[in-house]
Amino acid sequence: MGVNKFIKSVLGALNLKEFELKSKKKSLKTLLSKLKKRRVKIYKELKKEKSVQEIEELNEKLELISLHIKNGKERLNALKKPSKKY
Repeated sequence: MGVNKFIKSVLGALNLKEFELKSKKKSLKTLLSKLKKRRVKIYKELKKEKSVQEIEELNEKLELISLHIKNGKERLNALKKPSKKY
């Protein structure tokens, strides 16, 4: 999956609006910062007293966001490294 396809799938899965595609690196950095902000927001929500069902939903969202952050970091690192062409 290419970088643009990854970005579009994450935006669709997490309902992130108002996202402008720029260069690949810049778009990934922006997306990662938004994901990190959302992760912090979910952590704060988990600290509040909630029902068991709400806690499970928040944990699922947290796992999904953490997975997307991990994949985004890998893709960003791959873009930063120069490719070896012989």
